[in-house]
Amino acid sequence: MKKYESYYTYIIASFIGMLLVGTAVYAHKSAQYSETAGAKSESGESNTERLAPNFTLDRLGGGTIELASYRGQKPVVLDFFATWCPNCRRDMPHLNTLYEKYNDRVEIIGIDLQEQAPLVQKFATELGLTFPIALDTKGQVAQQYGVRYTNFHVLINREGNVVGSVPGDITEADIVNLIGQ
Repeated sequence: MKKYESYYTYIIASFIGMLLVGTAVYAHKSAQYSETAGAKSESGESNTERLAPNFTLDRLGGGTIELASYRGQKPVVLDFFATWCPNCRRDMPHLNTLYEKYNDRVEIIGIDLQEQAPLVQKFATELGLTFPIALDTKGQVAQQYGVRYTNFHVLINREGNVVGSVPGDITEADIVNLIGQ
């Protein structure tokens, strides 16, 4: 019996060790992305800026959206979402209100994470969304931006640099601050 107890203890200790190493690697990668993406620090100030990775995605309803086309025109908010996300369902009508108020000064682009167009169209119609929605059906854009969960916003200034991110619900102050950059 003691033989099996030590065997199980070894397995549990090994599992805990792997879990700790995995957590440390994940935290290190997250910190690297925050530094390179120019994410806001605790004080709200932007770290080093970098040019936002360009992409061209199919637009819900037809056509395509290319991020680079906004460079030099106006700031952009990328809203990474999914139809199954309850926080997205709660936040997106508020985001749509902000879009309708500020769309002459900032572009808001919803980026759906790996879902099919009919499902996304039903969701957008139910919520009455008017801002453009792009379909990241393979998750490649989310990967470029280091997005690991839904209801995540990337803030891009007029020059096309990533200047911050907002995990969770975005506020009007976030939009106004971005416009002022």
